[in-house]
Amino acid sequence: MYQDKKESLRMYAGDLSGLYGMRDYTFNEGRAKGVRAIDMRNDKGLECTVLVDRCLDLSYFSYKGINIGLVNKVAISAPAFYNEDGLRGFLKQFNGGLLATCGIITSGAPSTVDGRAYGLHGDIGNLPAENVNKYEQVVDNEVALCISGDVRETCVFGENLILHRTICMRTEQNIIEVEDVVENCGFAAQPLMNLYHYNFGYPMLDGGAKCYFSAADVTPRDEGAKKQFEKYALMEAPEVGRPEECFIHTGGSGEQFAMLHNEKLGLAVIVHYDADRLPFLCEWKCCLAGDYALGLEPSVAGFWGLEHAIEKGIVKYIKPGEKILLKTKIEIADNVEVINQFRSKCKENA
Repeated sequence: MYQDKKESLRMYAGDLSGLYGMRDYTFNEGRAKGVRAIDMRNDKGLECTVLVDRCLDLSYFSYKGINIGLVNKVAISAPAFYNEDGLRGFLKQFNGGLLATCGIITSGAPSTVDGRAYGLHGDIGNLPAENVNKYEQVVDNEVALCISGDVRETCVFGENLILHRTICMRTEQNIIEVEDVVENCGFAAQPLMNLYHYNFGYPMLDGGAKCYFSAADVTPRDEGAKKQFEKYALMEAPEVGRPEECFIHTGGSGEQFAMLHNEKLGLAVIVHYDADRLPFLCEWKCCLAGDYALGLEPSVAGFWGLEHAIEKGIVKYIKPGEKILLKTKIEIADNVEVINQFRSKCKENA
Protein backbone atom coordinates (compact mmCIF):
# COMPACT_ATOMS: atom_id res chain seq x y z
CA MET A 1 0.00 0.00 0.00
CA TYR A 2 1.52 3.28 -1.10
CA GLN A 3 0.79 6.25 1.11
CA ASP A 4 -0.74 8.29 -1.72
CA LYS A 5 -2.92 5.32 -2.74
CA LYS A 6 -4.02 4.95 0.86
CA GLU A 7 -5.37 8.47 0.93
CA SER A 8 -7.31 8.04 -2.33
CA LEU A 9 -8.83 4.75 -1.10
CA ARG A 10 -10.54 6.60 1.73
CA MET A 11 -13.00 7.79 -0.90
CA TYR A 12 -14.13 4.15 -1.28
CA ALA A 13 -13.58 2.74 2.22
CA GLY A 14 -13.75 4.84 5.34
CA ASP A 15 -12.17 2.00 7.32
CA LEU A 16 -9.18 0.52 5.52
CA SER A 17 -8.99 -2.47 7.88
CA GLY A 18 -11.00 -4.38 5.28
CA LEU A 19 -7.99 -4.09 2.98
CA TYR A 20 -4.96 -4.39 5.27
CA GLY A 21 -3.91 -3.84 8.87
CA MET A 22 -3.42 -5.44 12.29
CA ARG A 23 -5.81 -7.00 14.81
CA ASP A 24 -4.94 -7.45 18.50
CA TYR A 25 -6.74 -10.25 20.38
CA THR A 26 -6.46 -13.06 22.94
CA PHE A 27 -7.03 -16.80 22.48
CA ASN A 28 -9.88 -18.14 24.56
CA GLU A 29 -9.65 -21.95 24.84
CA GLY A 30 -7.38 -24.92 25.33
CA ARG A 31 -3.66 -24.58 26.01
CA ALA A 32 -3.66 -21.31 24.06
CA LYS A 33 -6.11 -19.67 26.45
CA GLY A 34 -4.89 -16.22 27.50
CA VAL A 35 -2.18 -15.93 24.82
CA ARG A 36 -2.13 -12.47 23.29
CA ALA A 37 -1.67 -12.35 19.52
CA ILE A 38 -1.65 -9.82 16.70
CA ASP A 39 -2.70 -10.67 13.16
CA MET A 40 -0.99 -8.80 10.33
CA ARG A 41 -2.07 -8.73 6.68
CA ASN A 42 -1.08 -6.65 3.72
CA ASP A 43 -3.24 -6.09 0.65
CA LYS A 44 -1.26 -8.60 -1.47
CA GLY A 45 -2.47 -11.79 0.21
CA LEU A 46 0.16 -12.16 2.94
CA GLU A 47 -1.18 -12.97 6.43
CA CYS A 48 0.70 -13.71 9.65
CA THR A 49 -0.03 -14.18 13.36
CA VAL A 50 2.45 -12.77 15.89
CA LEU A 51 2.40 -14.38 19.34
CA VAL A 52 3.03 -11.53 21.79
CA ASP A 53 3.22 -13.92 24.74
CA ARG A 54 5.69 -16.22 22.95
CA CYS A 55 8.68 -13.94 22.18
CA LEU A 56 6.76 -12.14 19.40
CA ASP A 57 7.27 -15.26 17.32
CA LEU A 58 5.46 -15.78 14.02
CA SER A 59 2.79 -18.48 14.08
CA TYR A 60 0.21 -18.94 11.32
CA PHE A 61 1.58 -17.74 7.99
CA SER A 62 -0.19 -17.92 4.64
CA TYR A 63 -0.21 -16.37 1.18
CA LYS A 64 -3.42 -16.00 -0.83
CA GLY A 65 -5.02 -18.63 1.37
CA ILE A 66 -2.19 -21.17 0.98
CA ASN A 67 -0.59 -22.27 4.23
CA ILE A 68 3.19 -21.70 4.27
CA GLY A 69 4.32 -22.17 7.88
CA LEU A 70 4.31 -25.28 10.03
CA VAL A 71 1.08 -26.02 11.90
CA ASN A 72 1.81 -29.07 14.03
CA LYS A 73 -0.05 -31.20 16.56
CA VAL A 74 1.20 -29.31 19.64
CA ALA A 75 -0.62 -26.15 18.50
CA ILE A 76 -0.27 -22.82 20.29
CA SER A 77 0.44 -23.22 24.00
CA ALA A 78 0.71 -20.56 26.69
CA PRO A 79 4.16 -19.99 28.24
CA ALA A 80 2.82 -21.10 31.63
CA PHE A 81 2.93 -24.68 30.36
CA TYR A 82 6.66 -24.52 29.62
CA ASN A 83 9.08 -26.49 31.78
CA GLU A 84 12.79 -26.55 30.94
CA ASP A 85 13.22 -30.32 30.78
CA GLY A 86 15.95 -31.61 28.49
CA LEU A 87 14.47 -32.38 25.08
CA ARG A 88 10.84 -32.67 26.13
CA GLY A 89 10.41 -29.20 27.60
CA PHE A 90 10.83 -27.53 24.23
CA LEU A 91 9.17 -30.26 22.17
CA LYS A 92 5.98 -30.24 24.27
CA GLN A 93 5.69 -26.47 23.58
CA PHE A 94 6.93 -26.41 19.99
CA ASN A 95 3.90 -25.32 17.99
CA GLY A 96 6.07 -24.90 14.90
CA GLY A 97 4.72 -21.76 13.32
CA LEU A 98 6.77 -19.84 10.82
CA LEU A 99 9.36 -18.73 13.41
CA ALA A 100 10.27 -20.22 16.77
CA THR A 101 13.11 -18.19 18.31
CA CYS A 102 15.78 -20.17 20.16
CA GLY A 103 18.45 -18.84 22.55
CA ILE A 104 19.66 -16.49 23.88
CA ILE A 105 22.44 -18.06 25.94
CA THR A 106 21.92 -21.55 24.50
CA SER A 107 20.34 -23.17 21.48
CA GLY A 108 20.39 -26.66 20.07
CA ALA A 109 20.94 -29.85 22.04
CA PRO A 110 20.55 -30.00 25.83
CA SER A 111 23.84 -29.68 27.69
CA THR A 112 25.37 -29.05 31.08
CA VAL A 113 27.94 -26.29 31.66
CA ASP A 114 29.47 -25.48 35.09
CA GLY A 115 26.82 -27.60 36.78
CA ARG A 116 23.89 -25.81 35.14
CA ALA A 117 21.58 -27.85 32.88
CA TYR A 118 20.31 -26.22 29.71
CA GLY A 119 17.31 -27.59 27.84
CA LEU A 120 16.77 -27.94 24.10
CA HIS A 121 16.85 -24.54 22.36
CA GLY A 122 16.73 -22.43 25.52
CA ASP A 123 13.96 -20.41 27.14
CA ILE A 124 13.52 -17.28 25.02
CA GLY A 125 10.74 -18.67 22.80
CA ASN A 126 8.56 -19.31 25.84
CA LEU A 127 8.88 -15.85 27.37
CA PRO A 128 6.24 -13.11 26.91
CA ALA A 129 7.06 -9.72 25.45
CA GLU A 130 6.59 -6.38 27.19
CA ASN A 131 6.51 -2.75 26.01
CA VAL A 132 4.64 -4.00 22.94
CA ASN A 133 3.64 -1.48 20.32
CA LYS A 134 1.97 -1.84 16.91
CA TYR A 135 2.12 0.93 14.39
CA GLU A 136 2.43 1.91 10.73
CA GLN A 137 5.46 3.57 9.25
CA VAL A 138 6.06 4.89 5.75
CA VAL A 139 9.35 4.25 3.92
CA ASP A 140 9.76 5.61 0.39
CA ASN A 141 5.98 6.04 0.16
CA GLU A 142 5.37 2.37 1.11
CA VAL A 143 3.34 1.62 4.22
CA ALA A 144 4.83 -1.01 6.55
CA LEU A 145 2.97 -2.69 9.41
CA CYS A 146 5.24 -2.92 12.45
CA ILE A 147 5.22 -4.54 15.88
CA SER A 148 7.92 -3.96 18.49
CA GLY A 149 8.54 -5.24 21.99
CA ASP A 150 11.10 -6.46 24.52
CA VAL A 151 11.70 -9.99 25.82
CA ARG A 152 13.79 -10.48 28.98
CA GLU A 153 15.96 -13.54 29.62
CA THR A 154 17.14 -13.22 33.22
CA CYS A 155 18.28 -15.32 36.16
CA VAL A 156 19.42 -14.39 39.67
CA PHE A 157 23.21 -14.87 39.84
CA GLY A 158 23.12 -15.29 36.06
CA GLU A 159 22.22 -13.53 32.82
CA ASN A 160 20.40 -10.20 32.36
CA LEU A 161 19.64 -10.00 28.65
CA ILE A 162 16.97 -8.18 26.67
CA LEU A 163 15.86 -9.02 23.16
CA HIS A 164 14.50 -5.86 21.52
CA ARG A 165 12.44 -7.14 18.58
CA THR A 166 10.86 -5.27 15.67
CA ILE A 167 8.76 -7.05 13.03
CA CYS A 168 7.76 -5.24 9.85
CA MET A 169 5.44 -6.53 7.13
CA ARG A 170 5.68 -4.69 3.82
CA THR A 171 2.43 -3.84 2.05
CA GLU A 172 3.73 -3.50 -1.51
CA GLN A 173 6.13 -6.45 -1.23
CA ASN A 174 5.49 -9.87 0.26
CA ILE A 175 8.26 -9.50 2.81
CA ILE A 176 8.43 -9.75 6.60
CA GLU A 177 11.56 -8.42 8.31
CA VAL A 178 12.58 -9.49 11.82
CA GLU A 179 15.16 -7.23 13.46
CA ASP A 180 16.54 -8.16 16.89
CA VAL A 181 18.84 -6.12 19.08
CA VAL A 182 20.25 -8.24 21.92
CA GLU A 183 21.39 -6.12 24.88
CA ASN A 184 23.47 -7.33 27.81
CA CYS A 185 22.23 -5.38 30.83
CA GLY A 186 24.42 -7.32 33.25
CA PHE A 187 28.04 -7.04 34.35
CA ALA A 188 29.49 -10.26 32.91
CA ALA A 189 29.87 -11.48 29.35
CA GLN A 190 27.21 -13.99 28.31
CA PRO A 191 27.01 -16.56 25.49
CA LEU A 192 25.07 -15.40 22.42
CA MET A 193 23.48 -18.36 20.64
CA ASN A 194 20.37 -17.06 18.88
CA LEU A 195 18.89 -19.51 16.39
CA TYR A 196 16.00 -18.59 14.08
CA HIS A 197 13.90 -21.74 13.67
CA TYR A 198 11.99 -20.92 10.46
CA ASN A 199 9.55 -23.75 9.73
CA PHE A 200 7.47 -24.78 6.75
CA GLY A 201 4.58 -27.20 6.43
CA TYR A 202 2.00 -28.59 4.05
CA PRO A 203 0.98 -27.67 1.38
CA MET A 204 4.00 -25.40 0.85
CA LEU A 205 6.10 -28.36 1.95
CA ASP A 206 5.24 -31.34 -0.22
CA GLY A 207 6.84 -34.21 -2.10
CA GLY A 208 8.78 -32.89 -5.09
CA ALA A 209 9.47 -29.45 -3.62
CA LYS A 210 13.14 -28.45 -3.64
CA CYS A 211 15.50 -26.37 -1.53
CA TYR A 212 18.21 -24.08 -2.85
CA PHE A 213 21.06 -22.63 -0.79
CA SER A 214 23.46 -19.79 -1.52
CA ALA A 215 25.92 -21.11 1.09
CA ALA A 216 28.94 -22.83 -0.47
CA ASP A 217 29.24 -25.91 1.76
CA VAL A 218 26.91 -28.55 3.19
CA THR A 219 27.63 -31.42 5.56
CA PRO A 220 25.36 -34.06 7.13
CA ARG A 221 24.91 -34.01 10.89
CA ASP A 222 25.29 -37.73 11.53
CA GLU A 223 25.34 -41.20 9.97
CA GLY A 224 21.61 -41.16 9.35
CA ALA A 225 21.87 -37.92 7.40
CA LYS A 226 24.88 -39.25 5.50
CA LYS A 227 22.75 -42.06 4.10
CA GLN A 228 20.28 -39.50 2.69
CA PHE A 229 22.86 -36.91 1.68
CA GLU A 230 22.22 -37.18 -2.07
CA LYS A 231 18.62 -36.09 -1.48
CA TYR A 232 19.27 -33.37 1.10
CA ALA A 233 17.64 -30.69 -1.08
CA LEU A 234 14.73 -32.78 -2.36
CA MET A 235 11.61 -32.78 -0.22
CA GLU A 236 9.90 -36.16 -0.12
CA ALA A 237 6.44 -37.26 0.99
CA PRO A 238 5.99 -38.21 4.66
CA GLU A 239 6.69 -41.80 5.74
CA VAL A 240 5.72 -43.70 8.88
CA GLY A 241 8.72 -44.13 11.18
CA ARG A 242 11.21 -42.14 9.10
CA PRO A 243 13.83 -40.40 11.28
CA GLU A 244 14.65 -36.72 10.93
CA GLU A 245 17.76 -35.60 9.03
CA CYS A 246 19.82 -32.45 9.55
CA PHE A 247 22.31 -30.83 7.19
CA ILE A 248 24.62 -27.90 7.99
CA HIS A 249 25.10 -25.15 5.41
CA THR A 250 28.06 -22.78 5.81
CA GLY A 251 30.19 -20.46 3.72
CA GLY A 252 29.81 -17.05 2.17
CA SER A 253 29.58 -13.62 3.74
CA GLY A 254 27.03 -10.85 3.91
CA GLU A 255 23.45 -11.58 2.85
CA GLN A 256 22.80 -15.25 2.09
CA PHE A 257 19.56 -17.13 1.56
CA ALA A 258 17.84 -20.50 1.58
CA MET A 259 14.78 -21.07 -0.62
CA LEU A 260 12.00 -23.65 -0.63
CA HIS A 261 10.40 -23.89 -4.07
CA ASN A 262 7.12 -25.71 -4.69
CA GLU A 263 6.74 -25.81 -8.45
CA LYS A 264 3.24 -27.33 -8.27
CA LEU A 265 2.01 -24.29 -6.34
CA GLY A 266 4.15 -21.84 -8.30
CA LEU A 267 5.46 -20.51 -4.99
CA ALA A 268 8.81 -20.03 -3.31
CA VAL A 269 9.63 -18.85 0.20
CA ILE A 270 13.08 -17.38 0.80
CA VAL A 271 14.85 -17.03 4.16
CA HIS A 272 17.39 -14.19 4.04
CA TYR A 273 20.11 -13.94 6.68
CA ASP A 274 23.44 -12.22 7.33
CA ALA A 275 26.16 -14.89 7.29
CA ASP A 276 28.62 -12.56 9.06
CA ARG A 277 26.39 -12.62 12.16
CA LEU A 278 24.60 -15.93 11.52
CA PRO A 279 27.26 -18.18 9.94
CA PHE A 280 25.45 -21.53 10.35
CA LEU A 281 22.24 -22.56 8.64
CA CYS A 282 20.66 -25.84 9.71
CA GLU A 283 18.34 -27.63 7.33
CA TRP A 284 15.99 -29.76 9.42
CA LYS A 285 14.30 -32.23 7.09
CA CYS A 286 11.60 -34.19 8.88
CA CYS A 287 9.65 -36.59 6.65
CA LEU A 288 8.06 -38.37 9.61
CA ALA A 289 4.32 -38.92 9.08
CA GLY A 290 2.36 -36.71 11.47
CA ASP A 291 5.36 -34.48 12.14
CA TYR A 292 6.10 -33.49 8.53
CA ALA A 293 8.24 -30.35 8.58
CA LEU A 294 11.13 -28.45 7.09
CA GLY A 295 13.26 -26.07 9.12
CA LEU A 296 15.65 -23.54 7.59
CA GLU A 297 17.46 -22.18 10.64
CA PRO A 298 20.15 -19.47 10.58
CA SER A 299 22.12 -19.31 13.82
CA VAL A 300 25.02 -17.68 15.62
CA ALA A 301 26.67 -20.92 16.80
CA GLY A 302 24.83 -23.88 15.32
CA PHE A 303 22.45 -26.34 16.97
CA TRP A 304 24.79 -28.60 18.93
CA GLY A 305 24.21 -26.87 22.28
CA LEU A 306 26.22 -24.59 24.56
CA GLU A 307 28.68 -27.23 25.77
CA HIS A 308 29.66 -28.18 22.21
CA ALA A 309 29.90 -24.53 21.13
CA ILE A 310 32.31 -23.80 23.99
CA GLU A 311 34.42 -26.90 23.31
CA LYS A 312 34.70 -26.11 19.59
CA GLY A 313 35.32 -22.40 20.12
CA ILE A 314 32.37 -21.31 18.00
CA VAL A 315 30.36 -19.70 20.78
CA LYS A 316 30.05 -15.90 20.62
CA TYR A 317 29.86 -13.67 23.68
CA ILE A 318 28.04 -10.43 24.29
CA LYS A 319 29.93 -8.08 26.61
CA PRO A 320 28.40 -6.08 29.48
CA GLY A 321 26.51 -3.11 28.06
CA GLU A 322 26.94 -4.34 24.48
CA LYS A 323 24.12 -4.40 21.91
CA ILE A 324 24.24 -6.78 18.93
CA LEU A 325 21.98 -6.54 15.88
CA LEU A 326 20.66 -9.73 14.22
CA LYS A 327 18.42 -9.53 11.15
CA THR A 328 16.47 -12.10 9.14
CA LYS A 329 13.85 -11.70 6.45
CA ILE A 330 11.15 -13.85 4.85
CA GLU A 331 10.12 -13.26 1.25
CA ILE A 332 7.36 -14.90 -0.79
CA ALA A 333 7.82 -15.13 -4.55
CA ASP A 334 5.22 -16.27 -7.11
CA ASN A 335 6.91 -14.85 -10.19
CA VAL A 336 8.83 -17.43 -12.25
CA GLU A 337 11.51 -14.97 -13.29
CA VAL A 338 12.15 -13.91 -9.70
CA ILE A 339 12.31 -17.53 -8.54
CA ASN A 340 14.72 -18.41 -11.32
CA GLN A 341 16.95 -15.48 -10.37
CA PHE A 342 17.35 -16.98 -6.91
CA ARG A 343 17.93 -20.45 -8.34
CA SER A 344 20.65 -19.10 -10.63
CA LYS A 345 22.65 -17.99 -7.59
CA CYS A 346 22.85 -21.56 -6.27
CA LYS A 347 24.42 -24.73 -7.49
CA GLU A 348 21.89 -27.31 -8.70
CA ASN A 349 21.66 -29.51 -5.66
CA ALA A 350 18.62 -31.64 -6.18
